[in-house]
Amino acid sequence: MPAGFYAARDGDIAIHTFTNSSEIAIDAWAEELCHVIESTPPDQVFRVLMDVSARQVSFNGHARNTSLELFTRYKHRHGRLAFLFSSKPAPHFARIFFASLGKLTFEREFFSNRERAMDWLREIK
Repeated sequence: MPAGFYAARDGDIAIHTFTNSSEIAIDAWAEELCHVIESTPPDQVFRVLMDVSARQVSFNGHARNTSLELFTRYKHRHGRLAFLFSSKPAPHFARIFFASLGKLTFEREFFSNRERAMDWLREIK
């Protein structure tokens, strides 16, 4: 993995951690997220923790465009995405972004606590 993005696993949960918002990091994340979703059978739920809590991470133009492309491509897949933020306004802006995408079949939640995010991802629905 390139500097700026790291992927790990905790059981069936993929953990995607950003340390910056470089195009290289965002492109590596996009490739990894595609792998996670496509390797999850369509009748199962993919689970991803998106740790974007580092101060050097921003939702820049490349991040927005890449996210728009991926979330639109996979909007019919069932999954759970937990976003870990460090700033208070970030979840508000994330909700606005996701609302602009229309109906998605995967769930999204926003957290400031890693353990709460992991607990939510582990819940069986």
